Amino acid sequence: MVLTGGRGSRMGGINKALIGVGGITIIDRTANLLRPLFSEIIIAGWPADLKPPEGTRTAEDNYPGKGPLAGIEAAMKSSATPLIFVFGGDMPSLSADLITIQIDKFADKPADVFVPRIGDLIEPLHSIMNCSAHPSLEDYLRTARKPAVRDWFRLVNARYFDLPETDEYLRVFTNINTPDDLIRMC
Repeated sequence: MVLTGGRGSRMGGINKALIGVGGITIIDRTANLLRPLFSEIIIAGWPADLKPPEGTRTAEDNYPGKGPLAGIEAAMKSSATPLIFVFGGDMPSLSADLITIQIDKFADKPADVFVPRIGDLIEPLHSIMNCSAHPSLEDYLRTARKPAVRDWFRLVNARYFDLPETDEYLRVFTNINTPDDLIRMC
């Protein structure tokens, strides 16, 4: 599932998934990469007035204004599969190889969430999540004043996938938050 919501305030209100990188929008780039890997691609936070990319479907937030976790909850609730792989909609350099490796490592020892980590840094929006954690997430969204992905991870069985600090992995986890990020990426 791909999270495309958010205000994009540091990008002047632009939906970051619609930013072009290398002549293709981030969301089209992401959908093209994910299509051969997954049986369904859910996009959360997609603008209602835009047609989603081919081969995807949208899930509307059940908890508007609650941030990325609201999109994750919507995807868990609507998923036809017991697991979802969560991606940020502002990450233009995803890697099919890394996604496949992460899936294989998760299969060795499943958890509620499986998060990549480089040193002390985690990338919550490149995580495998078990939909069986949906009740916990829904409870958290109902009660937390300011829900945060990392805080919810502390409430479930989170397992971490350690990666070496390489330029390749750092690039995969790079997201576009500001115009300067976009310039560096291109």
